[in-house]
Amino acid sequence: MAKKRGKGYLGLGQIISIILCLFFGSILGFVERLLRGKLLGAILALPFILGWLFWWIDLITLIIHKDLTVLA
Repeated sequence: MAKKRGKGYLGLGQIISIILCLFFGSILGFVERLLRGKLLGAILALPFILGWLFWWIDLITLIIHKDLTVLA
C-alpha cells in the first residue's frame, strides 16, 4: 500500500511549509507540482514565467486550507 504524503510542501507540516514558502516558494512550487504529476502547472510555476503568481496562490491556500489545493 502506498504511503500517503502529508499536506503542504513536500509532505511537511503547515507552519514549516508557510516559512519555506516565504523564502523558496517559486522553487518549491515547481518541485511540488512535478511530484504531484502536474507538468503544465510545474512549467508555469517557474520563477521566470508565472512563479510570482503561483507563489501568492500557494501562500494563501497554505494559510487558509493548510494544503496546496489550487493549481497543484
